[in-house]
Amino acid sequence: MQRTSEKPLDASLLKKVPLFAEFGDEELGAVAALVQTRRFAKHAVLVYEGDPGDALYIVVKGNVAVTRLSNEGKESILSILKEGDFFGEMGVLDASPRSATIKALGEVEVAILSRRDFLDMLARSAQMSLRLVLTLSSRLRATNQAIQAASYQDIRTRLASLLLNLEKNFGERVEGGTRLTLRLTNQEMANMIGTTRETVNRMLNRFWDEKLIDMRTANVVITEHDKLQAILR
Repeated sequence: MQRTSEKPLDASLLKKVPLFAEFGDEELGAVAALVQTRRFAKHAVLVYEGDPGDALYIVVKGNVAVTRLSNEGKESILSILKEGDFFGEMGVLDASPRSATIKALGEVEVAILSRRDFLDMLARSAQMSLRLVLTLSSRLRATNQAIQAASYQDIRTRLASLLLNLEKNFGERVEGGTRLTLRLTNQEMANMIGTTRETVNRMLNRFWDEKLIDMRTANVVITEHDKLQAILR
């Protein structure tokens, strides 16, 4: 389910977007006037793999999963995007179809910028172009690391790496450790590291037994960052 908003986007929300980091208030206001906002319910699909790449999407509120289906029909989660992140840039740049399906992990609001307006901005702003290149480089590096992990790391190492990545991007300090503000199901974690839900469940409980994490509440708390990090070595 999606809803299109007629209310203009609050330009201050765009300050969270690294792509517009060099923009002043006037420029941010101009961007806000160009975008269309949409809201999606939890589990809704924002775009499907193969859809036309005709717009850039900016995550204003919430989190989304970037997913793909294997030839056998098994879903893999390639990454999770949070507020301030964007997607759809590849299709916009080369006019190719969407390379992945994007799903809402909760209530999500996005700002949509047309291909024409986005390309016009890139042509006018060298800083924006540079930040786009840096983002693409970072994502390519993350993809290469994920491929290496799937090829050479065991499940214990992959899960420890995932938890540390979630801590970095969705962690908040609490008494006794770092709480993960993003709630993922065991199946979603399994889809991120290429294993089964049952295996993730067993390994999480093993980490809990080893006092590396605490799962007494709905949100996982990482209690031993250094010991989790040591698993990766």
